[in-house]
Amino acid sequence: MKTLLLTTVILSLFASVQSLECTDGDIRLNSSSPTAQKISPTFGVKAGRIEVCAAGAWGTVCDDSFTDVNAGVACRQLGYSARGASFVGSAYYGAGQGQIVLDDVSCTGNETRLADCFNRVSNCQHYEDVGVLCQVSNSTCTDGEIKLIGGPAEYEGTIQVCLNNRFGTICDDKFNSVAAGVVCNSLGYSRQGAIALVRATYGQGFGPIHMNQVLCNGTEQNISQCQYTQTSTCSHTRDAGVICKHANSSCEDGAVRLVGGSMLSEGRLEVCFDGEWGTVCDDEFDNKAADVVCRQLNYTTPGSLSVGRAFFGQGTGPIFIDSIRCFGNETSLLNCRRGETGLNDCSHFEDVSVICIGPNNTCNDGEVRLMGSPYANQGRVELCINRRWGTVCDTYWNSVAAQVVCNQLGYINANETAIAVLNSFYGAGSGLIWFDNVRCRGVEANLLQCTYPPPLSSFCTHFRDAGVICPATNVTVQNCPCRNGDIRLMAGTSSNEGRVEVCYNCVWGTVCDNGWDDKDAQVVCRQLGFSGQALAMGGGVFPSGASLVLLEVVSCLGNETSLIRCPRRVAVGQSTCSHSRDAGAICLVQSYSSCLDGAVRLSGAGDSSLGRVEICVNNQWGTICDSGWDNSDAKVVCRQLGFNNSLAVSVPGGRFGAGTGRIFLSGLQCIGNESALLDCPRTFSGAQGCGHSQDAGVVCTTPPCTNGALRLADGTDKYSGRLEVCNGGQWGTVCGKDVSNDLATTACGLLGFGTKGASVLNNALFGSGLTRMFGLVLVQQCRNQTSPCTLVVNGTRSKCSHWDDLSLLCAPPATVPLNCYTGDVRLVGGQTDGLVEVCLGGQWGTVCDDSWTNNSAGVVCKQLGLPSDYAVTVPYSSVKYGSVQDPIALSRVKCVGNE
Repeated sequence: MKTLLLTTVILSLFASVQSLECTDGDIRLNSSSPTAQKISPTFGVKAGRIEVCAAGAWGTVCDDSFTDVNAGVACRQLGYSARGASFVGSAYYGAGQGQIVLDDVSCTGNETRLADCFNRVSNCQHYEDVGVLCQVSNSTCTDGEIKLIGGPAEYEGTIQVCLNNRFGTICDDKFNSVAAGVVCNSLGYSRQGAIALVRATYGQGFGPIHMNQVLCNGTEQNISQCQYTQTSTCSHTRDAGVICKHANSSCEDGAVRLVGGSMLSEGRLEVCFDGEWGTVCDDEFDNKAADVVCRQLNYTTPGSLSVGRAFFGQGTGPIFIDSIRCFGNETSLLNCRRGETGLNDCSHFEDVSVICIGPNNTCNDGEVRLMGSPYANQGRVELCINRRWGTVCDTYWNSVAAQVVCNQLGYINANETAIAVLNSFYGAGSGLIWFDNVRCRGVEANLLQCTYPPPLSSFCTHFRDAGVICPATNVTVQNCPCRNGDIRLMAGTSSNEGRVEVCYNCVWGTVCDNGWDDKDAQVVCRQLGFSGQALAMGGGVFPSGASLVLLEVVSCLGNETSLIRCPRRVAVGQSTCSHSRDAGAICLVQSYSSCLDGAVRLSGAGDSSLGRVEICVNNQWGTICDSGWDNSDAKVVCRQLGFNNSLAVSVPGGRFGAGTGRIFLSGLQCIGNESALLDCPRTFSGAQGCGHSQDAGVVCTTPPCTNGALRLADGTDKYSGRLEVCNGGQWGTVCGKDVSNDLATTACGLLGFGTKGASVLNNALFGSGLTRMFGLVLVQQCRNQTSPCTLVVNGTRSKCSHWDDLSLLCAPPATVPLNCYTGDVRLVGGQTDGLVEVCLGGQWGTVCDDSWTNNSAGVVCKQLGLPSDYAVTVPYSSVKYGSVQDPIALSRVKCVGNE
C-alpha cells in the first residue's frame, strides 16, 4: 500500500511539472498584435505586451505606476539593453488573458528580474495591460529622423521623431500646419497643403515625448531645427500627426459630401483636404453653414439644417474643420471663416451633419398630419420642417399643444377638448424626430409658433412619438365606431359584467378605479339597460385594457343618465393611471342559475358555523379580501346565515384556506346592523393588491353550550386535544401559562376519561383556537383533596394569545383495554437506543423529529431509568430499528432537559 501511494504521488508530481508552461518570474514579449508587428521591423526594436510567469502560467502586468525605469528592467531581463527602453499602457499592444500578475510595479533600475521589483496584488482589468519597447543592440536612429505610424498610407500618421538615438513623439500643443509642412518636407513631400493633426488622430505613439510647443518658421529642413521645449505635461493621448499632400488624391480640396443618411440630401458632413476625406466638428456650425454645404451640392437654399452630436453616426480619420462661421451666401465651405485645418479639440461624437431640401421633399414647412389611425380625427402627429415629414417627441406633450394641432387641422369644438396621446399609441413613426419639449399657449396658429428646442436636438426614440385625438362629430369623421359617451363592458364572463370602457371622440378607452364606487357602477349599469343593483370592481378583477385611460376620479351621484355626464376631477384623456387599475362593474341580474346575488356561505372548515366567507355575485361564488375586515362585518355575515350575530368573530385571511375564483369585495365598512353584506359601504372595490391568502373568514355562535362544559378539540384521538370550556354560552380556549398536571387530572376525570398519566401540553400543540380565551383554575379544596374537585372559569386572559392554548393528554376509561398508559415511552429496536414511541390514549405512536434535540432525548432516557447525561439524537434506520407501523403521536417537541 505504501509503495502504491508513493507511486501515485510521484506520478501526480510528474504530471504537474509536465503541465507547467513556464518558470515563475520569467517574462516574455507578446508581439502578436498588428501594432507590435508593424513597429518592430520599422524601427529596429522589440515591442509587445509584457507577460510574466506565475504559478506555471503566463499572465500580464498592469500599467498603474509603470515607468521607463521598469521597462528598462524588463528589457534587460529579456536580453536587450535597458537604455532607451520605454513603456506604453492601456493595452496598446492588445489586451492579454489569464491572471494580471503584477500591479503598481516600482523598480530602482538595478534589479535582474521584473518580479524582484516592488509590486502589489492587482485590482486591474486587461484593458490596462502594459507593453514595452526595447532597443536592440544595433537599433540606432539619426537625430531628426522622422517616421509616420498608424495611418492608412505612408504619407499620413502619428509622428515619431528621433532625438538622442531614440524615437519618440511630439506633443500637439501649438503644433500647426507650418510645423506639419516641415515634417512633410523632411519626408520628401511638399510643404504646401500639409495638415497638422492633434489628439493622437491615428493612435498613440511610443517612447518619450521629445518635443512640446514646437514653433517653426517654415524654412527648416528638419523638425529638430524648430524651436521647442523638452519639458512637457503631455501624454501620448496628445501625440501630433500629419497628412502630407501626395499625388494619389481621391478628391479635390474643399469638396463636400453627405454620408450615412437615408437619402442623398442628408448625412454626416465630410470635406476633402489634400485628397483625404475628413469630418467637421459641430462647434459653432449653424444653419447658415449648412446652407453653404447644400448650395455646393446643388440643393435648394435657404432652409438647410445643421445637426450636431454625430446624428448620422461618427466618422473616422481626421477632423479637418472646427469653429467655422459662414454668412450663408458663400459658394464653398472653404470661403467661410474657420480655424486652421486639422487643428481642433473635438472628437468624432461631435461630427456635424447636414439636412438639405431634397428634390422629393413635397410638404410645406409647418404643415401637420395625423398618421397611424383609420379615423381622420386622431393619430400620430407628423410635422413638416425643411419640406420633410418628421415626428414630435411626447416630452411635455399636453392637451394645449394637442389643441393647437387640432385647430390647425380644422377640428374645433367649443364643448370638447383635444386629447394628448403619448408613447407611440398610434405606432412608431420613422425618419426624423424634429423636437421635444413643445410649449404652447393655445393661441398659436400652428405648431411651429410654439416654443421648442432646436430641431433634431431631441434624445427621443420613435417609441415616444406624440399623438392627438381631436374633437369629432359624425359629420367630420366617417366610420366613427361609437358616439361620445357610449359605454360597454369588456372581458367579463357575461354581458352584465366586465371592464368599463367609454367612447370619446371615436376612441374606446378605460376608466381608472381611483375614486370608483357603486354609484359610478350604478350609472354604467343603468346606461346599459340594467335596473338592478350594481357593484363597482377595481383593477385586477377583469383583464386590463390596451387603449387609453380616458377617465379618472369620476364622482357620480348615481342618478346621471350617462357616465360622461358625471363630475370628474381629471380632464378627459389626462389620467396618469396604468391599465392595472382599470375599473369594472357588475350589473346584478337574478337568474337563479346557481346562487342568489348577495348570498353568503362559509367554506373550508367543515362546519356550518365557521369558515371562509364566500359571496354570490352575478350567479358565481367568490371571496372577500380581509382588508378592513372586522367583527362588524362578521356580524352581518352571521345574521345573513341565521346565527346570533352578537357573538360573531372576524377571522383574518388564510385561516380557513385559500378560495378560488374572483375576490369580489374589499374594504368593507359595515356598521353591523345591515341585513346583507352588499348593503355595507366600501372604501374600495375589487381585489387589487389582494390574493386568496387574504380571504376573510368568520366564526358564528353555535347553539348555546352549558356553562362549565368541557371538550377536547383537534386531537389525535378523542382522549387528547385542545381544551375548550363553555362560559356565557360560548366556547373558549384555556390559557396554558402556569398550569400544572393537577388540572389535567381533574379535567380528564370530568370528561369521563382515565386520569392515569394525564398531563397538560402548552404552546397550542393541537393547534390554536379561533374564539375567546379563558383562565381556568382549580378551587383550593381540590388541591387539599378534602372535597370533590371542580373547575371554575377565572375570566379572560388578556396577556395570553392563542399560541398559549392549553392541550390535554387523557387516558381511556378503566373499562377500555389498554396497550399502555398515556405518557409512557419506549425504545423500539434496541435497549439503550431505538425508535422513540410514546403512549397516547392507550396506543403507541412515534414522535416526529421536527424541533427534536438532545435535550428531548435526555428526558426520554431519564424517564426510562437510563443515564441521560450523554443522550443524543440519532437518525432513524429501518435496517437497524425495523419498519414503522404505528401512527405519529407527537411533533414539535421542545424539552429544556430537566423535565
